[in-house]
Amino acid sequence: MPFHSGHAIAVVALLVGAVSASAQDTATPGGTMVQLRYALTLPANHDPEVATPAVLALAPGPQNDEMVDIAHRAYWDHAERHGWIVVSPVAPPGRLFFDGAETLIPPLLEELRERYRIEGNAFHVAGISNGGIAAFRVAGEHPLLFCSLLAAPGLPGSDADFERLAELRHIPVHMVVGEGDARWLTRMRATEARLRELGAPVELVVLPDQGHVIAQAFPESAVFAQLEAQRPGCREGEARRSAAAKAASSASP
Repeated sequence: MPFHSGHAIAVVALLVGAVSASAQDTATPGGTMVQLRYALTLPANHDPEVATPAVLALAPGPQNDEMVDIAHRAYWDHAERHGWIVVSPVAPPGRLFFDGAETLIPPLLEELRERYRIEGNAFHVAGISNGGIAAFRVAGEHPLLFCSLLAAPGLPGSDADFERLAELRHIPVHMVVGEGDARWLTRMRATEARLRELGAPVELVVLPDQGHVIAQAFPESAVFAQLEAQRPGCREGEARRSAAAKAASSASP
């Protein structure tokens, strides 16, 4: 049983074609065992020794099985033909990936990095609504795990998350929001402004005549076009992330 960052990890997976439903028992720092289930989509004829782009896909709403399934049908069902690995975790009951369950993400991604060769040795993260809030949380807390962030829609969910935008100055951030989604639009514009102040690469796209749900106006093809555009930077940033990780490790007591 491998160990990552103090977490003991065991993985049990049932593979069905290119998609597997998996369960992971994670020993948290407090010693509580938590079962984290997730959907994993692999490219057709995937070779684990070939560097493959990977995205952490964070679902909307309660981030439960139903929401993971809805997000998969909207965006990720055809990831195998796009040549991407997609991992979509299911939040434990009563928790969200910005409300305590985010601590389960790093050990999950470390396990996947051991199992597969991930392009750039980092993940893209994409989130919808609550998943977009969670994307800012996990990327802000663990910026060296990620090489791009896509929120459709999404924003920092707390003052601490907003402060951590400084950690994203090397991570391209692409945000998409409906014109009629007034509350989210206001806060996403503030997020864009702050990232620009920090010199971070950021883009905010406002979709006319759209509300909070934007899947039809921002379909799967647009999502993968945006992700594909970030692949060169992900590869080029590997050396910087590796150096920063080594420096952080050396500074740890």
